[in-house]
This record gives sequence, C-alpha cells and structure tokens, in this order.
Amino acid sequence: MSQVIIVSNRLPVSVKKEDGRLKFYPSVGGLATGLSSYVNDKHNTWIGWPGIASDGLTDDDKDQIVRELAKHHCSPVFLTQRQIDDFYNGYSNSLLWPLFHNLPLKQKAGQERDRWWRAYREVNTRFAEAVMNVAGERSNIWVHDYQLLLVPEMLRTDRFGGTLGFFLHIPFPAPRTFERLPGHKTLLKGMLGANLIGFHTSGYVEAFLDSCRSAGSGEVDSGQVFMDGRLVRVAEFPMGIDYQKYAGARKSKTVKKAVRKYRKRYKSQKLIVSVDRLDPSKGLEERLKAYRQLLERNPDLRNKITFSMVVAPSRTNIPAYRNLARRLDKLVAEINSAHGTNEWLPVDHIYKTLPFEEVSALFKIADVAFIAPLRDGMNLAAKEFVASARRAGVLILSQTAGAAEELQDALLVNPRDPEMLVAALEQALKMRKRELRRRLKSMQRQLAGNTVQDWAHGFVEALQKPVPGTPVRTRTLKAKLRSRLLEDYRQAGKRLLLLDYDGSLVPFSENYKEARPPESLTDLLKRLSADPRNEVILVSGRSVHDLKTWFGKLPIGLIAEHGAAVRKPGNKSWRTIEKVDTRWKQTIRPILEKYVGLAPGARLETKPHSLVWHYRSASPYYAQKYAVVIRRVLKPLIKRWGLEIMQGNKVLEIKNPRVSKGAAVQPWLKRKYGFVLALGDDVTDEELFAVLSDDVYSIKIGHGRTAARFRLNSHRDTLSLLQKMAKS
Repeated sequence: MSQVIIVSNRLPVSVKKEDGRLKFYPSVGGLATGLSSYVNDKHNTWIGWPGIASDGLTDDDKDQIVRELAKHHCSPVFLTQRQIDDFYNGYSNSLLWPLFHNLPLKQKAGQERDRWWRAYREVNTRFAEAVMNVAGERSNIWVHDYQLLLVPEMLRTDRFGGTLGFFLHIPFPAPRTFERLPGHKTLLKGMLGANLIGFHTSGYVEAFLDSCRSAGSGEVDSGQVFMDGRLVRVAEFPMGIDYQKYAGARKSKTVKKAVRKYRKRYKSQKLIVSVDRLDPSKGLEERLKAYRQLLERNPDLRNKITFSMVVAPSRTNIPAYRNLARRLDKLVAEINSAHGTNEWLPVDHIYKTLPFEEVSALFKIADVAFIAPLRDGMNLAAKEFVASARRAGVLILSQTAGAAEELQDALLVNPRDPEMLVAALEQALKMRKRELRRRLKSMQRQLAGNTVQDWAHGFVEALQKPVPGTPVRTRTLKAKLRSRLLEDYRQAGKRLLLLDYDGSLVPFSENYKEARPPESLTDLLKRLSADPRNEVILVSGRSVHDLKTWFGKLPIGLIAEHGAAVRKPGNKSWRTIEKVDTRWKQTIRPILEKYVGLAPGARLETKPHSLVWHYRSASPYYAQKYAVVIRRVLKPLIKRWGLEIMQGNKVLEIKNPRVSKGAAVQPWLKRKYGFVLALGDDVTDEELFAVLSDDVYSIKIGHGRTAARFRLNSHRDTLSLLQKMAKS
C-alpha cells in the first residue's frame, strides 16, 4: 500500500513534563483507534501537536520528543502557548466550533478576532510545512478536522503532487450560518485543496456543497466540485467504533469489577446514564432540566431512579466552558436538594474523565442511555452504549447527532424540545423488554458491520482510487510477472536499461560521500553492458565527479545531477543538457551553510547545477526544524530565480526545474527497443516514469504512490532481478 501521512491537531501519543522529566502516554479517542493500522506501519507517518507547549521545552527536550515519537511513527509540530491560546482556544474553539454547531456566537473585538485568525493561518502553515518535510511526491495525505481547514490548499500551493484527503469530524453548517464567518470563502478554498473531502453524514455533504454553490467556489455537481481544472470528490463516511472492544469488554476482569462497584452504588434503582465531554453543544443543561421535569411529573420514581451523568472536563481555559461547569454544578445541586433524601441522590454527577473499563461498566448496567446533544458531528458514545449493552437498554438520541442517521431504532428526540425529552424518558422507562431487545439487536447488527476500522480503510481506499479515467497501474513484481519480464528480456533483439543508483542499486548511506558501489555491483553492470543487445544508462542524482570516478571505465551511459549532464556510452566527454545561470548559488549557498552549522550532522553538497542539503545524519529534531525553516527562508529566492526545491530521501535539492531525468533520456526514447526497463525509488524518478509508454517495465523501488507500472520492495530485489537478467 502507498504511504499514508495522517495530519491532525493531536497525535495518538501525548507528552507532559513532570519534575523536569518528559513522560509519554497514549491519547484517548476514536481517531487513534481507527487509524492504528496505518500508524503502526513504519512506512506511514502521523503529524500533529504532542500536547505540550514548546515554551518550557529546551532543544534537548524537543530532540528527545522527536526521537521517542519516531518510534511510534509520529512527527511532532511544536506550538507555543500563545499559538495554543489564539489558534486552538481562540479561532478553532471560540469561533469555528460554536458556529459549526449552530451555537450562539459572542461578539468579539475586531482586534482579538484578527489576532486569532493570524494564529490560525500561522499554525496551519506550520502543519503544511511539516507535511512537506516528510511527504514523497506520491504520498497519500489525510488531513483531519476543523483546526486544519487551510492545510490542503497550502499543500497544493506548495506543489505537492500526491493525493490529498480531508475529513471533517464535526457538522458542516448551512450556508446562511457559515457565511456569518468573515473569511468563510478562504476556509472553503482551503478544504477544496483536497482531492477527496469526507463528512459523517449525507446532510453535512449537502450543506458543504450548498456553501460551495453560494460562494461560487467551482462548479458543483452531485458529490463533486470542479475547480481550477481539478475534480474534488465529496462523500459521506460515517465513522464507527471498535465494536469488538466494547462488545467483548464484559469478559474483562477490570470491567466485571467496575460493574460490581456501580451495582452496589446504585443498588436496584433504574439507571439513566450519559457520558459526554464538557461542551455547550452537548445539551447537558437541557437534559438535566428534562430529568427534573420527569421527577416532578412522576413522584412514584422517588428512590427508584438515578441519573449517572459523567462529564469529562474539556477546554476549561475557555470562559464559556468554565461557566457551563458552574451552571451544571448549580443545577445538579438544585435537583438533588429538591428531590433527594439522605439515602438517595437523584443525580450522580461525575465530573472527571473515566477510563474505558468504567464507561463500559456503566453502559453495561444502564437501563437508559440519555444521549441528547444539541448538535454533534457523529457522537460515538451512543454507538459505544449500543455495543456495550448485552441484552437490554434503551438509547435516547438526538435527531441532530450524526449517529441518528444509522441508529434509527433509538428513541430519536429534538434536544431543544423539553416535552419531547421528558416523553422519551417516560417511554424508555416503561418499554417492554421484548421491544427494547428488538431495537437493541437491530442497532448492534448495524454497528458491527461498520466499525471504525472499516471507516478508515474505506476513506483511504476512496482516496487512493484514481479520478475516473485514470487507470491504476502499479503491481508488485511477483514471481509470475518476473518470469514474464525475463522472457521478454530474452526474446528482445535490442534492450534499454535505465537504472537509478542511490536507493535502487545501493542502500542509502548516512554519509552520501560513503555510498561507493561495491565491486559486485560494478561487475554486474559490466556483465550487463557486455551484451551487445543491451544499452545500459545510469540515471542518477550524483555529481559528474562521482559517476566518472566510480563508473567512468564502464561502457555505459551516465546521466548526472538528475539530468543536468550526460555522457553517452563509448564517449569520454560530458554534455550539459541546458546552459543554466548558476549565479543564484552565490546567494543561496551561504544560507544553506548556515543551517549546516545549526543542524549537527547535516551536510551541504555543491554540484555544478544544484545545491543539496543532506540531513540523514542530523539529529531528528534539528533535521525536522531546519528542513522546514530552509523552505520558508528560500521561498522568495526560489521564486525570484525560477528554481525549485525538490524533497528527496532526507535531502533538499535546489535546482533548475527544467532539468529532469525525463528530459535527459529523451534521445534514447526516440529509438526503437524491443525491451525497456526503468527503475528508481525517488521523486526525481517519477519524472522519468511519467515520460515512458505503457508497455515499458517501469519499476518503483520501495513504498509510495508512483506512476511506475510495477514495484519491488528494496535494492536487494533490484540486484536479484538484474543478476537473473545478466545470466540470461
């Protein structure tokens, strides 16, 4: 599978600092569970904030964080406390979150709002730069959620050539609501930088497409937006849960212990349960008021019922959230004072984050799950209750939660209608066991067939699916295909072999200067070129000096610096493909030398037509930091001189964009060959694959999206194949 780079505000691993020492612990949430199969693959990467402000971190701390997170295939984006306050608490959660959830927006001073917007754009830029630092030309990028709406377009502007996906985990508002936000067209454009945009429900898809129509953002068709000559697909991907985790939790000793604890706590009372984050969108006050009304209307429930309301603290540094917590405390106290006794409290308000085992136990023994958010993107708690409840339990669910589209056997309610909430509670408490079991079983079947793992794989498969009309080309070169290749090679009267060097014929070296070819490789190339039917061309990013020193005596063609200079077989002289003005080096070389000094282990390679900043041997934190900084610093100079920065395997190369491997091999491609083989591992080789015809054996070495028809895993497979060809 091609490389997948996941980009989200938070990483699946978080960091905190206690007593001067860094501690690492797993983050909580359905996203980490759903994407675990991708992040566990060493070829993939998850980019995000590690959960700690960078202000109190030393460079050594950051280096340690980068190294530790790399073990989990994660790459951190460091944010200052100011950025967290303005980007996350400010723009993301005090503007976007309430707006997207149809909550009232408090008027903010223009100066404060502008500061928040600048921080939002600044942090989105940092995330985009972090992605460009690790992405290959053909990587699949999957960006998540409302904190990073600008990232897809930023990546496209930076000429990222792979596939971009974006998923919004919260509702998308109607156009009239969305257009209340200054700069809403900029946010739409940011999302439309993706190739595929996903939402939880069809309603959110239509709201987004309606906003595109209203804003004049491209031509909108059914599930598609045509914009700037591109097709953007928009579809629903309802997120599930790890069904087996919740359904099988009853077998856990820890869960059984928690069940005994809560049964003792609530005795034989009817139990209503809700589990939520502290948030104005969750309708927590409305649920408490409805429960109070239930008690007032049904005095016979006295001492027979408890509402266990679990509220996990969230965003408590935002005033609206702190005020909500105080109002909940007051409302709970009023209900317990008015209706409770010395032996019985009608509301058990648990204001803390409970571990999975405790939540599972509560869901298992609950008679009713009261899940009534004012608006929710999906609401996984509702699904977790259904999976946890073995044989009994009634789900009351908001019509305005994304999960309502799937869980039609729940008692669906309007969370803003008090009468409807009370009636649903009364119906749930009186429902016959046969009826509630029928409803529960139906919902369990629904959830078991659409897990969070299915959701993740479904989105990535859709992301990797080419736009209609673009064929899927790449297949692993297994035994049967290799046999066909070797037979075609034997039968051909004239053959052309186009071979990359680093990463294709030899492994990458920590020091690029030490990647000299072993004698076995030069002997192999000598045997291949000795066959009069073969024309062997080494197409490399190496300098003329390196190729001349290592392979100058072999009767093979040599292409240096990704196509800047060529030596044909049998010739001694080199020909420069294009006369290039290299005065830019005088300006850019000192800048790169500065960052060689700042990143211990980094090296600068000066070639006749390019400059290469190698950071394979640099410390991970400094490599990550300065690769991003170099891109930012050089951006105006690159534009002025008409150059490009090419991201290779742990290298940044500054060169003329008109120089490429594809252009360099054109003289050979004009000739007729009975067999053509081209192989390479890097983004520069994609320029070669792109100019080859469909009947050529083009082979990508390693992982990542590619225009090549076939794939081999490593340079060892390459050498094995070439050895068999030489013996033929």
